[in-house]
Amino acid sequence: MLVFVSYSQAKIVERVVARINDEIITLSELEEAYQQLKSALPEGERMPSKGKLLKRMIENKLLLQEAKREGIKVSKGEIQENIERVKAGFLSEKAFEMALEREGIKIEDLEKRYEEELMIKKLIDREVKPEVEVTKKEIRDYYEKNKGRFREEEKVKIRHALFKDYSQARKILEELKSGAPFEEIVKEGYLGSFKRGQLDRRIEEIASSLKKGEISSIIKTEAGYHIIKLEKKEKARLKKLSEVREEIRNILSSQRMERKLKEYLEELKAKQEIEIRL
Repeated sequence: MLVFVSYSQAKIVERVVARINDEIITLSELEEAYQQLKSALPEGERMPSKGKLLKRMIENKLLLQEAKREGIKVSKGEIQENIERVKAGFLSEKAFEMALEREGIKIEDLEKRYEEELMIKKLIDREVKPEVEVTKKEIRDYYEKNKGRFREEEKVKIRHALFKDYSQARKILEELKSGAPFEEIVKEGYLGSFKRGQLDRRIEEIASSLKKGEISSIIKTEAGYHIIKLEKKEKARLKKLSEVREEIRNILSSQRMERKLKEYLEELKAKQEIEIRL
């Protein structure tokens, strides 16, 4: 399926990969979306295939078309609020403008993008979100069936110092044992909380054996010579339902939202004319 422009003779300018009612998605639009997603994707996260990306683009078109049919509007203030939120992540207005220029994005294009995203969000909030309410019973049932994921391992909070030279470590340890404050003597040390398995095994064993406020002897590992001070020890425990209630609500809401949105999209697709040519 090809789009033609008439000059002195017919000339092929673009290939159409999908048609959604009276709108099209071209191959160049798909390629551009693919490259944008690739550059924005966090390291290690897997890229979707172009077929899956095209499916998402088709679904966005469907939702936007439905939002327009439903007369959903977005104010300039709402669009500007989103833009200001993005600007806040830059050091200055100039830095924001330079970033847009590097990406080849005009401010008008950004405004249009946010307008469409907000229209889709409003449609979903109205048509799908009311069906994803989670009850107290559902939260309680999920907690009872999934207690394993809410167990906290034993944690130790330590002050730590690393030395390459044993004699230097010995000198510092003598000062500490005589009552000198760890945080003042060890200027380049660090403070942190660690779960089992996050520390070197030898350091972990000694940290677990210390009492609160106690300082270790010198611990030798491949990295060098360590001295630690135990600040706090937290035993393994099961979090209370009250502590994880909102976390569970979000898990169940997300699951239900995904399922309901999929159902809503299937309903939209059944009513519309969609043709895919990828």
